[in-house]
Amino acid sequence: MNIKICTPVVGKTLDEFLDNLKKTENVSDFVELRVDYIEKLKPEDIGIIYEAKSKEAIFTCRPKNEGGRFAGSENERIEIFNSAKNLDFEYIDIELETLKINQIERNPKTKLIVSYHNFQETPSYWDMQSIIHEMNKFQPDVIKIATILKEEYETTKIYRLLTNKPHNEERIVIGMGENGKMTRVLGPLLGSYLTYASTEWGESAPGQIAIEEMKNIYHTLLSCT
Repeated sequence: MNIKICTPVVGKTLDEFLDNLKKTENVSDFVELRVDYIEKLKPEDIGIIYEAKSKEAIFTCRPKNEGGRFAGSENERIEIFNSAKNLDFEYIDIELETLKINQIERNPKTKLIVSYHNFQETPSYWDMQSIIHEMNKFQPDVIKIATILKEEYETTKIYRLLTNKPHNEERIVIGMGENGKMTRVLGPLLGSYLTYASTEWGESAPGQIAIEEMKNIYHTLLSCT
């Protein structure tokens, strides 16, 4: 069973980001490029990052209302995405709300992840299904739902989104926070396209487990099957 573990890359400056990228790629074969962490990010920096990466990558520039740190205007953020669109990143992650109000052309060589993040609550199962219905209008290659879990019982909503998904639809479904840690482990075993793990150089959401620990967990689980 091939479980994809994606690790975030962050950094306050371009140089710090590139240094963290190199160190992260030494321990991970799949990275998420969180360029919104870079202060004073410029569109021309994206090409530098693209040339520096050596592993499979998800490119994203997250707004503050979905857990990101981009400090510029929305027009500037869209310009960043349009710069990335001209490069051949393996994946680009764009929020549902962003796609609803902005025209961003797709690169046929890049898979589109349409995402929804909620750091306040986990909506009902049916509300999240409605969100997925909206996402599918943009013909994504992968759908991503990440919500904060305030109570342990809410994990059932996460698992239900995975066990009831259409066989031809790729979903990443994650419960964030302390109560969501088990969803990060079990998600791929229930059909989640990937899971996210942290490194000592980067953590981008509450509840992420260190990549070394995740690898050990999966090694133990899969060796027992």
